[in-house]
Amino acid sequence: MNKEEIKEIIFGIGVDSFNRFGAFLDIIPCLKGENYWYALIEACTSSDNLYNYKEAVKKSFLSNQPGSESIMNAAETNYFESLPEKVTIYRGMTEVEARGGDYGCSWTLKKEVAEFFAYKYWRNISTKHLKKVVKELVIDKSEIIAFFNQRQEFEVFYAHKNKLKSRSIKDGVGSRRKNQMALLDD
Repeated sequence: MNKEEIKEIIFGIGVDSFNRFGAFLDIIPCLKGENYWYALIEACTSSDNLYNYKEAVKKSFLSNQPGSESIMNAAETNYFESLPEKVTIYRGMTEVEARGGDYGCSWTLKKEVAEFFAYKYWRNISTKHLKKVVKELVIDKSEIIAFFNQRQEFEVFYAHKNKLKSRSIKDGVGSRRKNQMALLDD
């Protein structure tokens, strides 16, 4: 499957920002290497309500597909590499998510972005009736799975330790992120 075919499916008729990640999951068996990573990034960065898919998102980012070094563009890679070893991340979430500790994996480096998603973003329809908070964590940079800034959201994908254990990787991405998370329940 090539990039044009991927776009036709994940942005096609009947697919919107709420079911786009599901469309990605449907085509995983047809994706290989860099096209897998391209489809994952397109699906994640253009989806709403990824919390409903949080476990699938985590597993998708932790895939052993080759080409994972292509997930961040050059500017994102440079920004990521410039981060300190300890990083403060923020996530706008419901109080229920905050109390439960089973967090989604979309976080930001900017508190004001998390505040926007917590208090002003209207597209998370399934949680709009719930009280929101901003959660702050200080993590090791090596715990960040990826950094994206195409929408100026300073977004990081982070899989909370409650569900993960650390595993060293040697797939060419190691210079950019030294550890990757492996799901305990694989």
